[in-house]
Amino acid sequence: MNSLRVRVLVSLAAVLAVFFGATIVALDWSLGSSLARNRAEILEAHLIALMAAAEPHEEGLSLAVPILPDRRLTAPESGLYGEIREADGSVLWRSPSTLAGALDPPAPGRPGVRDQRTVGNGAGIAQRSVTVDWEFDEGEVRRFQFVVAQSLEPYRAQQRGFRVGLASWFGGLTLATVALLALLLGRQLRPLGALERQIGQLEAGARETLEGRFPRELHGVVRNLNALLARERGRQQRYRDSLANLAHSLKTPLAAMQARLATGGDDTAEGLKADIERMDRLIGHQLKRASSIAGHAPGVRPVELAPLVDDLVESLAKIHAERRLSIEVDIPRELTAYGDEGDLQEMLGNLLDNACKFGDRSVRCSARADDGWLRISVEDDGPGLDPAAAGQALERGTRLDRSRPGHGIGLAVVADIVAGAGGTLEIGASALGGAAMIVTLPAAR
Repeated sequence: MNSLRVRVLVSLAAVLAVFFGATIVALDWSLGSSLARNRAEILEAHLIALMAAAEPHEEGLSLAVPILPDRRLTAPESGLYGEIREADGSVLWRSPSTLAGALDPPAPGRPGVRDQRTVGNGAGIAQRSVTVDWEFDEGEVRRFQFVVAQSLEPYRAQQRGFRVGLASWFGGLTLATVALLALLLGRQLRPLGALERQIGQLEAGARETLEGRFPRELHGVVRNLNALLARERGRQQRYRDSLANLAHSLKTPLAAMQARLATGGDDTAEGLKADIERMDRLIGHQLKRASSIAGHAPGVRPVELAPLVDDLVESLAKIHAERRLSIEVDIPRELTAYGDEGDLQEMLGNLLDNACKFGDRSVRCSARADDGWLRISVEDDGPGLDPAAAGQALERGTRLDRSRPGHGIGLAVVADIVAGAGGTLEIGASALGGAAMIVTLPAAR
């Protein structure tokens, strides 16, 4: 009973059984009533025929039936019987077909009143009687009771045959109907089977969405399942991206720590402490971003841009100390950016780190407020970037220059952060001779 098809078929079979059963009972009752009326009419006709055949007896005030009105009255146990009784109930005449004591009519009643009843065991007999006052030629009136009876066996056999026929026909009709419904259900439920197979393929990883022509009633289910699958894939992708972003974010402070340990110095402990605190902030920020996936927005507020960039430049200068890069910062001290501090730090850290990797001697970071927008530019004097490959460079995991260290994540992270803040990222040519990364963000409110 766990099958929807079986439940429907069993329910329909039960309904059909009740309906056809009630129909059989109604038809059987209707037939029984019809047979009873027909039997009463036939007995009335036999009763009238018997009274018409009766004649006064030659020897006295009595009656006789010289000519029997029906030949069955002459054959014993033919199923048709007749009697004429005196007013006191004694038998005056009895048909040859009637055995003694076979009929048991009621006591004679008022003249003209009919009595109809069923008597006897087994199939029984139906009998009809009437009391009449007979006036003889001499003018004397005497009372007689006329009785006719008929065996019920033919009626019972007819009724049994009718019931068997009804049960056979309706039973066959029920089975045929259920079989036809099973075929129809098999066809109509075929989309559910296809949906089940596709869901199994989803579980096995053989497909990513539910596809195909489904009935209108299943459109909402398929649409919602596809939307749920898309959200789940997006959530999993964001989780993977968050882990990759965290690993990528920790690379810079780890490299700074390695540089400090390699160079040594009196400020090594303080520098390591600062790098550890920065790593702690990065981890907290990535956890905050991961929580935003579940619907908790990260903190957005005005952030002073220059101190943030100075901190990043200090760490990057130690990481790339052997290359003796010149990192120029041209940001007004009063300039603020509107956003999450961790996002801004990650965005600028990735841009500056890329500029330091690909720059030859010089890196410049500048920012200006312009008509409600904040424009941040990070430039280098490296080989630059072909504008036709700019879109490819923003794809996660793509590295256009494999001779330089990296994992192809930094610019994709920057693009995600900028898009989430409602800004734009442009890749162009720098006046220094290399690439220029230009970020436009809404200014502080």
